[in-house]
Amino acid sequence: MKHVDIEQRQKKILCAIVESYIEIAMPVGSRAVSQRFRKSISPATIRNVMADLEEKELIMHPYTSAGRIPTDKGYRMYVDLLLEPKHLTKEEESLITRLINRGCEDFETLMQAVSKAICMMTDVAGIVLTPRLKRSVFKQVEFIPIDSSRILAVLITNSGLVKSAILEMEEEFTKSELLRISEFLNHELDGMFLGEIKDYLTRRLLEQGDSFYTFLKKAMYIFSIPGLLKMEDRIYFEGTTSIMACPEFKDIAKARLFLRLFEEKRDLMELFNEDMETDGIKVHIGKENSHKSIQDYTIITSNYKINDRVMGAIGAIGPTRMEYGRVMSAVSYLSSILGKVMEELG
Repeated sequence: MKHVDIEQRQKKILCAIVESYIEIAMPVGSRAVSQRFRKSISPATIRNVMADLEEKELIMHPYTSAGRIPTDKGYRMYVDLLLEPKHLTKEEESLITRLINRGCEDFETLMQAVSKAICMMTDVAGIVLTPRLKRSVFKQVEFIPIDSSRILAVLITNSGLVKSAILEMEEEFTKSELLRISEFLNHELDGMFLGEIKDYLTRRLLEQGDSFYTFLKKAMYIFSIPGLLKMEDRIYFEGTTSIMACPEFKDIAKARLFLRLFEEKRDLMELFNEDMETDGIKVHIGKENSHKSIQDYTIITSNYKINDRVMGAIGAIGPTRMEYGRVMSAVSYLSSILGKVMEELG
């Protein structure tokens, strides 16, 4: 048999093993693979091919005298070379749209709705990383005096994100001054990215003179106080029940380790922030993840955009034995929907 034919047969059998294992969550034997090919390939031939695949570290024995399961390397070949696209049905897309539209009352409800939709469509956990504040678009700011040295600042972005902060002031501002400053900023900064505001005000300050310089300096002073333009990234997570139903998490210790990921969050945050910088679907399988805490899982991510500008990321996390085609389709579709809905909110 030609080398090309041997390679193709190996790929077909690897694909069958991966898809069988995803489906039944049990090691796959040669007879089960033979049945998928309607017995056109004999169990003996399949055993020989499985031995070759094991030598290439694409599959492995989980224990003695068992069938095989895919390795992380095997899943990677499956995702990159063998996976057939699995598009969501029109009914599923309509269900997602209805769920997201019901969550459009405010920013937080929307984030929760998206993470829930990922979980519903994939049976793994859905994750949404909030928009980076510096990438958000300015809509409005209000300043409310609390006492002689403190001001409550409320900042609203076009995506519906609301940030409030108590600012400790070194100089006293009257109510009328705060009103004039907020009116000026709301007019001047409308539609500007928050990350550009300080540089813009600095340039305006250098260009101005006389009385307006003093006014602009006060506005710049307020915006420079730590707290107003800073916000910690936040993860919205949905799917604990679905994940705990997976055979991989019958072990209580493994289940606890998984849940701890969402208490500490640091490793997930770092991965999502890295993935946000590049477009398209990213698939991280098992030990491909640099952080030890997430090396038992697959994480699939995509960034989302508002007016063609990257704002945040969404994704799914579950055992490496997941339905890759479906999860990738759901994450891709939801990332585009989220961006459009947030544009409409703005």
